[in-house]
Amino acid sequence: MSTLDLDREFTSDLDRALKKYDRALEYLEDGEGFDRSPSLDTCLDVLLLRDKIQRLVAQESPPPTQACLKLISLDERLTQQGGVIAKTVPLEKFRELVEPPESAWWWYFQPPEEIHPWDKLDWLWEILTIPVLTCNFALVAAISSRFLAGGPDALGAFATIGQSVIAMLAAGAPLSKAGQRIIERSLTALHLPKYLWHETKFALAVLVFLGLLGFQASLPSISRYYLRRGIEAQDRFQTTVALAKYKRAVELEPNNMEAHFRLGNIYEDLLEFDKAQAEYRVSLLGGCIEAYNNLARLYIVNSQDYTAAAALLKQGQLKLENRENFALQYCSAASIPAIEYVFSKNMGWARLMQDRPLEAESELRNAIAINPQGAGPHCLLAQALEQQNKNPAAALEQWEQCYALARGLNPEEDAWLDAARKRLFQAESGESENSPETPLP
Repeated sequence: MSTLDLDREFTSDLDRALKKYDRALEYLEDGEGFDRSPSLDTCLDVLLLRDKIQRLVAQESPPPTQACLKLISLDERLTQQGGVIAKTVPLEKFRELVEPPESAWWWYFQPPEEIHPWDKLDWLWEILTIPVLTCNFALVAAISSRFLAGGPDALGAFATIGQSVIAMLAAGAPLSKAGQRIIERSLTALHLPKYLWHETKFALAVLVFLGLLGFQASLPSISRYYLRRGIEAQDRFQTTVALAKYKRAVELEPNNMEAHFRLGNIYEDLLEFDKAQAEYRVSLLGGCIEAYNNLARLYIVNSQDYTAAAALLKQGQLKLENRENFALQYCSAASIPAIEYVFSKNMGWARLMQDRPLEAESELRNAIAINPQGAGPHCLLAQALEQQNKNPAAALEQWEQCYALARGLNPEEDAWLDAARKRLFQAESGESENSPETPLP
């Protein structure tokens, strides 16, 4: 047999196989057209015919041009029937028997994915998810900024990282391919139907949103935690630690008036009087009754604004007297009598500095009646009596009490203690007691 005869024999085999392949596809297509599933045998015949054609093509390289064009056209029709074949033939089991190479693509058809009615609303869930995620990131930024102000501590770092990770995981599904893979693997592991995935992602974003809202609502409680830690540090004279805790308490809850008040105390101890006054003003506006006294005291000591000090003290005293009618907040552990005592003492001090000794005497005697062991009222009352130029013996008695009780723990008390020592020395030496032209600061 000549070479030409061999070519004709080969071409004849390939042509016959292609014709059978064409008829098998027609039968397959006709069966689907009549809304009935093709038989298993029909589908397998098509696949096995395609295997045979592939072997015939491989016997000659290159194969005839016309045969190639015909095969390409038939393969396109086979591809269109891939879903039907995958639904009819258990391809996975047959692949184990036939062991086709990966190039035999016709053995790797996948059944068409059925569209569940709920999947028709996937676009709606995606649209609703985006604004929720935007709100989540806004909440994370708002909350984190409070924890990070002044530098994060352990609790602040944990809270910031935790909420950020949760928000990022919830946002990963619609915003990144990596996030989609993580979420989808998790949903698959939970055996959740695929038609519920978009709804689940939206629900997850809403849950994170509600969780962040709840966390934001808990900030006042966390602020009180920092306030307690600050009080403990202040009691141990750890001023810098207390300062950091009070600052964090104020950042987390700007309406924490006690934190503002105690932060003012710390600034006053650090001699940062402008900052102390600012914090006292905030706590005063929030109804902190002690702030009236502390701010007035700074007006006396630092600003020498005795009129403003007296006005603040008077307002505070009136609110204390009518506390049933005012929403007062107590920002220290002091009792009501102790608060009334410092108000009377400082009011007497302000009146004394205003050259109103008679009014000062009344306030100071009231303070002594509340707390006879307080040095300040005795020192100030001695000056008020001297300023009135009456009863030197009574003034000397007050100087004696001042000298006995004063500890000189602050600048003004130290000055009063020194004045008491001089007055008592003058009395012992028999020198004349001249009233000072102006009261001591």
